[in-house]
Amino acid sequence: MSESTSGLSVETDLELRGKRRRAVLSAWAGFAVDSYSIFIASSVLLPALVYFQGDMSPETKSIFAGMTLAVTLLGRPLGGLIFGHFADRIGRRRIGAITIYGFGTISLLIACLPGAELVGAIPATTLLLVLRFVEGIFLGGEYTAATPMALEQTPAHRRGLVGAVIQCAASGGPLLVAVAMALTLMVAPSGGLDSPYVQWGWRLPFVLGFILSFMVAWFLRRRVEESQIQKDAVAKAGVQTKSPVRMIMSGPARRAFIQAWVTMTGLFFVVTVNSSVLNQFLLDYNEGYTPADLANTQLVIPVAMASYVLFGWLSDHIGRKRALYIGAALQILVYPLVITAIGSGSVDGWFNLTLLAVVCHCLTVAPFGVLPAYINERFATIVRSTGWGVAYGTAVIIPSFFSYYMIWLSAVVPFVYTAGVLACFGGVLILIATLCGPETRGIDLRKAGVDQDPVAVPPVAAPTPPGSALRPT
Repeated sequence: MSESTSGLSVETDLELRGKRRRAVLSAWAGFAVDSYSIFIASSVLLPALVYFQGDMSPETKSIFAGMTLAVTLLGRPLGGLIFGHFADRIGRRRIGAITIYGFGTISLLIACLPGAELVGAIPATTLLLVLRFVEGIFLGGEYTAATPMALEQTPAHRRGLVGAVIQCAASGGPLLVAVAMALTLMVAPSGGLDSPYVQWGWRLPFVLGFILSFMVAWFLRRRVEESQIQKDAVAKAGVQTKSPVRMIMSGPARRAFIQAWVTMTGLFFVVTVNSSVLNQFLLDYNEGYTPADLANTQLVIPVAMASYVLFGWLSDHIGRKRALYIGAALQILVYPLVITAIGSGSVDGWFNLTLLAVVCHCLTVAPFGVLPAYINERFATIVRSTGWGVAYGTAVIIPSFFSYYMIWLSAVVPFVYTAGVLACFGGVLILIATLCGPETRGIDLRKAGVDQDPVAVPPVAAPTPPGSALRPT
């Protein structure tokens, strides 16, 4: 074997690994700015809502505050439908960049909005809500492209771990929002309508979101390549007469979609309860626990991101289904005990309450470490973005009404138990859906979409790079 031939093989292999790293990095960064853009309204805008609301009644102001987040979430399923379709038809990289450029541009437009003093309360609030809805569409399209593209370039034996690392970005976004808001308040103090924060300070985090989005989109367009699996699938499929959305609603993909949707619905029952009820229980049901204590607790909670990585790694070693069984069982058996203990008011001290809050978050996100790999492995390449994006985006709808479910349950059990009951129900849905699906660890993504026998399908390495056949053995 000549040195030149050997050197060519090594160089090609190093280049392939570089492409994988860039794809994973772009997926993580894209999901981070996606998450940043979602949660910015529920934190950065809150002290500045008077800028848009003017002299609205207190009841109207309260409704408007909730709608700034709600309209964004309503746009996400539509974004999954639209951009998932095009990601499968024309490529993940191009659609990923379009969606990130899209919500980055909307972030800048929001930063330029006039207030009630200039155009009136109704036009000002309407403009904000319309832009947040459109932004939600772009946000819903981002993860339909980025995660499948990264996983298609990842070796089969690391797919669970890589999917979990990408999913960690969902927790990184809110942390970045908190940092941006804290820094903004240092230079633009908040107060009444004429305070610096209300007049111009709140715009700075939105401008930062615009800058970060364009940086990520530029990197995706310039430095990341489309996966070979996607290229081959598009070339083989040619001109599709049936849209990917219709394909996941019929034929072999329908079973995979139903399973993915039920699994994600179960998980979002736990996620919505934990993200909303946990803080309420900490503040309202524990004497002496102050908002300052809550702020300190939220600085510690991001350590729960390790739970994503642990369960993603675990799924690569024991299988996706076994890892999901463990995660669902913990949500059914342990999470209700922990959240009820926090709401019971019987736990004393900031440290003990913060420890329980971290446990709640670890149990909540554990299945999320497995699902990016598992759900993407359930769909054929030509519908993978659509299946993943639509299941993810629409599964949040039913759990989002959790507050009503808690009120109804309180007629049967004490209110403090209702959060645990809903979380247990979510865990049961995950468990049942997992039981109804196949094991996918190690499958070849080129052949995904058919219920395969895990014994007959050994773990498959990533596609062999050109020139590797010349490598000495």
